[in-house]
Amino acid sequence: MSDVVERNDVDISKMFDWARVYEIVNPLDDSIVTLVYMKVLGDADLGRARVYALRKSSELRRKLKDLDSDERIGYIRDVNDLTKEELENLGVAYSSRELIQQARQSVKIPSPKAPPSNASLEKMEKFQKAVDEYPKKKHDLVLKATEDALNALRKELSERTMEDLYKHYVRLLIDELCEQEALRTFKDMQIFLGCYKSDDYKEDNRFFDSLEGFLNLEPIAKQRFKDAYDTLDVEMSELKKLRRATQ
Repeated sequence: MSDVVERNDVDISKMFDWARVYEIVNPLDDSIVTLVYMKVLGDADLGRARVYALRKSSELRRKLKDLDSDERIGYIRDVNDLTKEELENLGVAYSSRELIQQARQSVKIPSPKAPPSNASLEKMEKFQKAVDEYPKKKHDLVLKATEDALNALRKELSERTMEDLYKHYVRLLIDELCEQEALRTFKDMQIFLGCYKSDDYKEDNRFFDSLEGFLNLEPIAKQRFKDAYDTLDVEMSELKKLRRATQ
């Protein structure tokens, strides 16, 4: 059962704008330099972006497991530079997100049951109040479950050896770094595939001639493209929430 409860104030009118045109403006005189047409990716292009991200993540993972690589030396601290307490704290920190996700999946509370259409006004008011309070009630239970899990993990880690704690830290950190690499590179490919020079959105009319063309932008320009594309992503995520709420 979904933890999203249907509300009466959901506005769907803005959720179907899956493509948009953006202006690139000259900061010196506010003149429009060019237009960028962005759209949400279809299944084929999403697949291309996922494959690219997985390959980049796998490439980073291999480097991080190589004890002599620059990535290993740059990102993963040597065991001699860490205390047992630090390793325990790092183990908890890098496990927090997974424990939160597990808590969200494990906590189950029934959604408020709607009264019949001929129910009294007072019963309808109580139902709406229960609907409004449902998210906080779910949040509080998830928070409690997460705190319990974290406390149990702290106790379990405190009983491990230094060697075991370090292996645990390395594994968790590599997973974290690779996940961030996958997310970053997925977004890069998503923007490359989703930006066009016109509203025909044809493959041979993409805004960037290559992925490298986007990657080589100045950091501030690249971030602006990401911020603009994220507005499309947000609307799609809201649409998915709406679908769950109304099913």
